[in-house]
Amino acid sequence: MLFIISILFVLILSVLLHKQIKKHANVFNFITILISISFIILPQMKLDAYIPEVIDKYFISIFSRGAVSTAAFTLVMYAGALNRRLSITKTLMSIRAELSIMACILTLGHNILFGMIFFPKLFLDPGSMQPLKLIATILTLIMICIMLPLMITSFTSVRKRMSYKNWKNLQRLSYLFYGLIYVHIACLFIPKIQKGKFLDITIYTVIFLAYAVLRIYKYSVDTKKKQNTKIKLHA
Repeated sequence: MLFIISILFVLILSVLLHKQIKKHANVFNFITILISISFIILPQMKLDAYIPEVIDKYFISIFSRGAVSTAAFTLVMYAGALNRRLSITKTLMSIRAELSIMACILTLGHNILFGMIFFPKLFLDPGSMQPLKLIATILTLIMICIMLPLMITSFTSVRKRMSYKNWKNLQRLSYLFYGLIYVHIACLFIPKIQKGKFLDITIYTVIFLAYAVLRIYKYSVDTKKKQNTKIKLHA
């Protein structure tokens, strides 16, 4: 349920503040960096013990556990899969790069926070890790390697220096990244199904599966349009 809350949270902010996000992207990136630093530092300084449980669960945790960043990536995903004539699609497409960058920043914060626990185990004592957590941790490293180039090339200043073809080819890695997000989540949630996480993994599965169906359908429609255009040009 925290994932649904996170999607609604990011969606509402995106709709209400899309003009400000577009105009003041650096300000929002800075705020996102501060949020990431905050949820990394809080447990290190034992300050999380003084935070009310409700605030920790429904605000801090949705950032630190990657729910908000995944929600932002989900909106970025769907923006590229939905009909571009829809008002919500136009809004999300206008800030797609900015949302992606903020999602990457939050994800890096999440990786640092949990990486301090799991990366040492991965490199020093992998045998002590549960199989699915081991896989999830390895996937994290792979995802970081994919995400960083995607993040860097999402900045307008960097994108302008690249040819459209090279930029487009690199951005296609995002589909692999989205798929790995789901596999990573599944590795973490499947062992917890008996502990009440069945609904959570079901929600993630439905959302990611629906995206895959929509994206394949859109690709099919776009391909047919291109083929029809070529036929008309050669007629």
